[in-house]
Amino acid sequence: MQRLIEFDQALKTLLVSIDSNVGTTKLNLSECLGRILAEDVTSLIDIPGFDNSQVDGYAARSSEVSVGKEFVVSQRIPAGSNPTNLEKGTVARIFTGAEPPSGADCIIMQEDVKIIGEQKVEVLKSAGVGENIRKRACDLKTGEVFFKKGRQLSSADIGLCASVGRVSMQVYEKITVGVFSTGDELKQPGEKLERGQLFDSNRPMIINCVKSMGINCIDFGCLPDRLEPTVKSLKSASEKVDAIITCGGVSVGEEDHLKDAVQELGDLKLWKINMKPGKPFAYGKLGKSAYLGLPGNPVSAWVTFSLLCRPFILKLNGKELGKTLFTMARINFDYENRNSRREFLRVTIDSKGNLQLYGRQNSQILSSICFCDGLIEVSPKQTIKAGENVKFYNFSSIG
Repeated sequence: MQRLIEFDQALKTLLVSIDSNVGTTKLNLSECLGRILAEDVTSLIDIPGFDNSQVDGYAARSSEVSVGKEFVVSQRIPAGSNPTNLEKGTVARIFTGAEPPSGADCIIMQEDVKIIGEQKVEVLKSAGVGENIRKRACDLKTGEVFFKKGRQLSSADIGLCASVGRVSMQVYEKITVGVFSTGDELKQPGEKLERGQLFDSNRPMIINCVKSMGINCIDFGCLPDRLEPTVKSLKSASEKVDAIITCGGVSVGEEDHLKDAVQELGDLKLWKINMKPGKPFAYGKLGKSAYLGLPGNPVSAWVTFSLLCRPFILKLNGKELGKTLFTMARINFDYENRNSRREFLRVTIDSKGNLQLYGRQNSQILSSICFCDGLIEVSPKQTIKAGENVKFYNFSSIG
């Protein structure tokens, strides 16, 4: 009997096999959401470019400020204006983001003064040197690298790039992934179901998983349960895409021909993983294309895509991955894994931030993925207890 590959080793095998040679392109900043940086990004200016007030209040000399003291308001400084020198013994009305006048070294919050008439205030709370002032370049300095090559850009990232004056970015071109489902029993939504048939849910699910990552995706349809047309379709697809994903057909049934097809066309590097759900997973090469074979059960397909395919595809497109897919979180239940396989259990997050075991763990219940918040990892023969911290894969972290 073939020995099952452990999950960690399977993921490592996938990632170290990548020899990415993706082209690059320069895009306007408005087109860069979700794209992966092909170069380090440096700041073109200091951020902020000048000392400025972080509150609405009154600019003053800290040496003159004391509780109960009254000051004349000598000038008004809105954001974007050019202040004059602060007269001794006075304060200046100042607004958030405005540059303090020369001579001022603190900002008294407006809540900490009492207004007396139109041009006078009384100090209710003192302020020290530098208080409520953002110093020039406290966020970024000119020439400072703030994003490394391999980062996938978020909307906040794009805002930061714009704030330093960046107009365009050098990013990797998008790779293309092709997706097949397999099985004569599958029908497309809208078609009539006969006895023993079911709608194809895996292919639209995986296609949209790929698209949500910012990757190009081609829908190659459904492969029949016959070797010859499977070989022909895989060969044609391998000439058009960087990676091929199939859903189903990688088990050991008499009608599961994908393993034979992949071995006929290329190289099968990995088959069957010691995990639950997701044991029948395959990885190999078809010409220039990577091949990723997912199980047919919907939850198994989702789990193996999330934990194995997703990091592989992102790295193939040039993304620099973090050290781990998981964070640590506290569970609110006991569980004993009596299995010799590593289990990935579906969980929900309760109102206190603890993890609860989702009620239905069958690998065919796709609704469980929709209504749970993530997965926890439980090693073979491991018992976990309420209150312990465990490895948690949060679905919200992947969009």
